[in-house]
Amino acid sequence: MSERPHGSTAPPLTARVLAASLAFLLWMEAGYAAALVWAARLPVATALWEAALCLAAIPALLLAIVRFVSLPKHFPRLPKPALNFLWVLGTVSEIVLPWLGWSTLLWLLNRGTWGSALAPGGAVAAFSYLAGGAILLRFGPRPRDVQIARLDIPIPNLPAAFNGYQILHVSDLHASIYLSVARLRARLAVTADEPRDLVVFTGDLTGDRSRLDGAADALATLTAPDGALAVLGNHDNWLSAREVQQALRSRGIRPLMNEHITLERHGDALIIAGVDNPAYADRDDLAAALDGVGEEEAVILLCHAPEIILRPRAARAALVLSGHTHGGQIVLPLLGPLYVPSRLGRRYASGLHQLDHGWLYINRGLGEIFPPLRVLCPPELTVVTLRACARELTPVGRLSYTECGEMAELVEGARLEIV
Repeated sequence: MSERPHGSTAPPLTARVLAASLAFLLWMEAGYAAALVWAARLPVATALWEAALCLAAIPALLLAIVRFVSLPKHFPRLPKPALNFLWVLGTVSEIVLPWLGWSTLLWLLNRGTWGSALAPGGAVAAFSYLAGGAILLRFGPRPRDVQIARLDIPIPNLPAAFNGYQILHVSDLHASIYLSVARLRARLAVTADEPRDLVVFTGDLTGDRSRLDGAADALATLTAPDGALAVLGNHDNWLSAREVQQALRSRGIRPLMNEHITLERHGDALIIAGVDNPAYADRDDLAAALDGVGEEEAVILLCHAPEIILRPRAARAALVLSGHTHGGQIVLPLLGPLYVPSRLGRRYASGLHQLDHGWLYINRGLGEIFPPLRVLCPPELTVVTLRACARELTPVGRLSYTECGEMAELVEGARLEIV
């Protein structure tokens, strides 16, 4: 695998972003200091200093919570009761870890007993929970925040009948306590007027059995002439691959489990292949998915996790559509995504990437996991338009590929419009 170099994954530090960031930091600093003055009877100057250190510890605490929440990912073959225990442990960690982390920090700073630091640590944690709730109520993603990314992607040897073929790409719905089915439907409704020939879903419908039917109903509201296809994500497999497949099939959405289908138009054929999730459990089988596919046939590959491109057989696909990363969810100016759950790293957090064999597109997803917040990383729905390209793509510059001379103003090798 190789990729043409491109710029930083971090957004620029605009005046508006800088002002909002400073206002947020000052608000949190003042809240933490007030909590410490009240709970620990610290002098104001000392409280301000220790509040700044508590604030600086937030990224580390968030990463620790993410690690705890993701424990089941690393032990997928444990018995179900053990996996359920790890899920409960992860949920409890969302509340307990910040409290214990700040208590430990304050204990080290003030040289008292660790027990005496629990009250001020709890006060800082309580303010954080209240502030987090207020931020979610005011700034949590709304339907109007959903971005529609429209891409024209050149595909070598694409059959003429499929030139201009439009695919609506949806990923990572994550119906949960953080994102109700009603709010999920509102986000999906943003694409009501978008033309499409096919709907594809690249996994993570929900991890909550009580919301499975509602999430599947919401996804089924997206219709297209050639129907809807899906692959499973890690949360789908952890919930129950069988139940999720059944929920999708009963609503007319076809899961592709290491298999492919052939779309036909006017005697031309386009292969849509789908593999099970390679992340954490190695459930993918590209050999089975591509069995019987001719060497000259154009292949679009669906896979939840983008690291499928590390498999040698993935080079057979002209375009890979994936999700899983959420774009990082929290993306900071100058720094980029705080955490990207992928072996490919932060460089592949989202967006379009040109590889030796074709293209990889990583959808930021429509839902969120903990923390249920997006910063400079809005939820996304993608409309991909396939464009015929007779020969192999050859990079000739940063923004253009002359082998597909009709294209203009290309971004990372393909036209990209964000609305």
